[in-house]
Amino acid sequence: MIRGAATIGTLAALAACADPPRDACDGTAALALTAADRALVGMAAPYPADGALRGRDAELAHDQAARRAAAWAAVERAVAPAPFALAPNLPTAALPRWHTWYGKDDLRRMFDRGFRGLSADEQRARVRLSDAALDDVFAWNPTAVGELPTWPPERLAEYAAAVDTPEEAHGIGGIDRVQYSPGAARHLLASYPEIIACLGRAAPAPIVDPPTPGPRRLVREAVTLAPCADATYGPYYVGDDETLTARIDGPGRVRVDVGAPPTADRFACEDTTCTIRGAGPVWVTAVADADGGAATITIDYQEADPAWAACLAGAFPLDAVLVKADWRRAELGFRVPVFDTSGPALTAMRADDTRAWISTTDADPGADRIYTALLPNGNRYRLAGLHLMTKELDHWLWITLWWSPDPDRDFGADRPAALADTVWRNYKMCAVTAFSEHDPDPRGHATDASLGDALAAVHDAPAWCSNPMLEQGAHNGTSSCIGCHQHGGTTLRAEDILTFPADGRTQLRNNFPTDYSFAVLTGDEVGRMLADEVEFWTPR
Repeated sequence: MIRGAATIGTLAALAACADPPRDACDGTAALALTAADRALVGMAAPYPADGALRGRDAELAHDQAARRAAAWAAVERAVAPAPFALAPNLPTAALPRWHTWYGKDDLRRMFDRGFRGLSADEQRARVRLSDAALDDVFAWNPTAVGELPTWPPERLAEYAAAVDTPEEAHGIGGIDRVQYSPGAARHLLASYPEIIACLGRAAPAPIVDPPTPGPRRLVREAVTLAPCADATYGPYYVGDDETLTARIDGPGRVRVDVGAPPTADRFACEDTTCTIRGAGPVWVTAVADADGGAATITIDYQEADPAWAACLAGAFPLDAVLVKADWRRAELGFRVPVFDTSGPALTAMRADDTRAWISTTDADPGADRIYTALLPNGNRYRLAGLHLMTKELDHWLWITLWWSPDPDRDFGADRPAALADTVWRNYKMCAVTAFSEHDPDPRGHATDASLGDALAAVHDAPAWCSNPMLEQGAHNGTSSCIGCHQHGGTTLRAEDILTFPADGRTQLRNNFPTDYSFAVLTGDEVGRMLADEVEFWTPR
């Protein structure tokens, strides 16, 4: 049954003719979240990044158990429920935080408005969108549907009222293949001059001289404080020879301190702008004046050895997350492939010349066992796999999830209790934070024997992390997220990367033109989209 057929006939006619296209490489289905859906979802929920995780970088590289615990904690943050802005006809309706994030259509819609807001001279000069302009387009985006004559308010209200099951609510989030957290999306739009300049330009050599240190945005957040009230941010780990700068624009001041949240009688700096040097965890507190009111908090830090992102306006910010999803049709006889990720199976896979994931059987799980989305056109899809890359570490925290009918063994054995009563209890996970596996214990300090066996089977000098749902084809079973994405911003194809040493897991670059993201110049081709908008609107 097509949801709200009487009020969304045009949408159904466009979408019901064919299934969403499937990517030739990994079988991922894709159907963008529409302007009407964005109105229901509202502004994407920001990712609450762990600002102190950078201080544990070495620990995570040397301790598989600590790494997996940090990764599961990031999964908890990413799947936490986010309420709808325009509530459907379902009291408990919510989306996982990541499912509210922006797709390419959102980016196009927001950039179009922002770029057209520049003057003709600014457009010709490729002037960067200001923070205020970006604030405006992100706030406007959920209201964009109101400018479409085909979506009067009553139709939108009927559309929301027709959503009365959790699967229909999930369908409002769409089945975009790639989604961007607010921090990632904002950085891409702010970086349009650098991105466009890189189109058609050869990627830098894999090894180049060290870069010049530059600032990195941690937080820009609007806040409204009651008179004399305060709000604390952090902790943010600031290393040796690095500095953190906090600024408040509006009524009040910021207090900054190292080691503990500042108080009225203990702080290293108190002013409208404070700069503090590491090393250690740093807290920032915004303190309103006697009148209170609206303000904007901005927190940046200056790296001693920054990431390399020549095709962006610096590295992605701390709260940037990129998601790649593998959606599989849930009807018409389609089933979910099942992969054996036990220690013996992984040992056999690594010994095979193809080093490819081979499905052992398949399953037909219901919506209580796998995250399921019922689209407005009546088509039902299941989430088979999900990549999460979060910028909480300089070289990102790489996490990948895949569905399993036996989720409590091997890579699901250490799943935290917080996910036990959710649909995410049915997913397994691997994670990597560095190119090299530095944990001397092949079993990764695992307390569960099946997890220890699985980790031992893939323990190797170049770090391993591969998703059987997403990494298909020869040599992909022994690949690695970080090893592949180090080539983001180049023209290398997946089949090229898999011919490199250790099936692409070995570090070959010391610079990363698009800060590990393939979506800028290939994949979603965000760069080409931005360039097309600029070319179309810039006056001759």
